[in-house]
Amino acid sequence: MIKRRAYKFRIKSSRKHREKFQQFAGAARWIANRGLEFRTKANKENGKTLTYYEQNNELVVLKEEFPWLQDIHSQVLQQSLKNLDRAFQNFFRNIKQGKTPGYPKFKKKGIRDSFRYPQGVRVEGSQAYLPKIGWVQFRKSRELQGTIKETTILYEGNAWYISFSCEIEIADPVAAPIDEKRAVGIDVGLKVFATTASGKENNLNQVENPRFLNKNLSKVKYLSKQFSKKVKKSKNSSKARQKLSKHHARVKNQRNDFTQKLSTQMIKNHDIFCIETLDISKLLIKSSKGLSRSISDAGWRSFLHCLKYKAEESGKHIVEAGKYFPSSQICSSCWHQKEMPLELRIYECPNCGLKIDRDYNSAIVLKAVGMSVLKPVELPLIWGALKQESFAFR
Repeated sequence: MIKRRAYKFRIKSSRKHREKFQQFAGAARWIANRGLEFRTKANKENGKTLTYYEQNNELVVLKEEFPWLQDIHSQVLQQSLKNLDRAFQNFFRNIKQGKTPGYPKFKKKGIRDSFRYPQGVRVEGSQAYLPKIGWVQFRKSRELQGTIKETTILYEGNAWYISFSCEIEIADPVAAPIDEKRAVGIDVGLKVFATTASGKENNLNQVENPRFLNKNLSKVKYLSKQFSKKVKKSKNSSKARQKLSKHHARVKNQRNDFTQKLSTQMIKNHDIFCIETLDISKLLIKSSKGLSRSISDAGWRSFLHCLKYKAEESGKHIVEAGKYFPSSQICSSCWHQKEMPLELRIYECPNCGLKIDRDYNSAIVLKAVGMSVLKPVELPLIWGALKQESFAFR
């Protein structure tokens, strides 16, 4: 099967290279903002939107009108228009599906600066050739595999990075056998990042929540306060913004390193993963400011995403419960169901008298029902619940 993999490395950039990167990113941003302005204007005046091909045909005229665009690789400008077109396609698709659409926004200087090459990039050792820029060195921590399809140069924190999107052909994985000994139920939370019940004995394991942002919150607040005091668009303001951006990038990298290592460890130790579906966007909207920050800091979405694609590539099984399945309300011993407010951390069953940690009970229920989907067993109450639309499994 053919897969896409991304390889991201930090660039050892000189002053000349940084100036070129800023020039290319600025041109890509200018083209995107101009395209968005004209699309919005055409929609208001004529009720129609411009297409990518119409805007792409204007690039030749623009290069004559603005000679500085001739220094930029043509495909970098075309990719900027393609990104804008993709944003509008997503916008209209969300409208058709009845979702709340997010209208494309204008890009700001210094925020997510980037540009992309669809082809023409060559890699030799720890160097990459970028058309109209030249050879640049990067910190090559691992070998590239497959064929380079796209190359993106992006600015994060206070450094430039190069990201290669490679297409690689790998053998179809052999599906792992259905064995409860290698199954695990996973319940994610805030006090404890993940509570797992594994094997036939439902062995308990708890992964502590690292809380990377919370540990660095005092410094983030301090840097934010210093940045707010600077005169806008001044050199001191730019320096303060870079310090703040660098610290946020550090927290992001710590969280990404944690989720990658944890998901890899779980993939090595288990073959069947029974997880819950989380509507994180709705949780962030409905929760208070402090709770929303804690949910974002936990990084559940990133962890579950890593777990899913790594399981797919290694032939492991993922059973995902529907987002309305009441795993925390069902007794893992007698399958009695009762209301469980969020503040209650111990599950006390009124039917059989079981007293158990709420998250551990949820993990056991998820594993039991996940195994029943892969290898049907008699769970009358659960199967009855599964027939209801709100408790559907994916």
